Amino acid sequence: MSDGHSLNAPSDGELLFRLSRGDEPAYRMLHDRHQMPVFRLSLVLMRTSWDAEEVASTAFFELWRKREKVRVVDGSVLPWLLATTSFAAKNSLRSRRRYQRLLSRIPHDGDVPDHADEVARAMDSLKISQSVREALLHLNPREASVVVLCVIHELPVSEAAVVLGVPEGTVKSRLSRVKARLRSELYEYAPRREEANA
Repeated sequence: MSDGHSLNAPSDGELLFRLSRGDEPAYRMLHDRHQMPVFRLSLVLMRTSWDAEEVASTAFFELWRKREKVRVVDGSVLPWLLATTSFAAKNSLRSRRRYQRLLSRIPHDGDVPDHADEVARAMDSLKISQSVREALLHLNPREASVVVLCVIHELPVSEAAVVLGVPEGTVKSRLSRVKARLRSELYEYAPRREEANA
């Protein structure tokens, strides 16, 4: 299978239990199992593969640090990792903006590497458009995490609520707020029938 999950491999729940007891091999197995989707999302949210690697590393560091509080959804820690990746990316971008304003005043020699092709491949694999990517970069971390889970990864609101540790109503209201704000830009996310009748 593409996620490295064989029939005899331990489940994420088993690995997380072992991880909560400080088992490093369990951590490595979870890392190997979910590394690619986490990196692809990081690459979409950040501007370079260097920054994406840093954000992905932060997400997995948080998996280790918060191992006793991680939520398994539908047998997987991936939704939790994706939400954590979204938070880490937004925090990283916010802190970098201050440095970028300073660096923009300094003349540069040579070309800056272009990672556009790599980012485009990641966006294709996540089935995400440029407009969604641009929108994510302008949302606050809480809103971006809801979009990542509910829109990009199509997680039900109930499961997104478990991942984020908030009530379902909070997820619904954040999602509704974001969609209303971005509807003019993201015309592909027209309100679903149940939203329109709410």
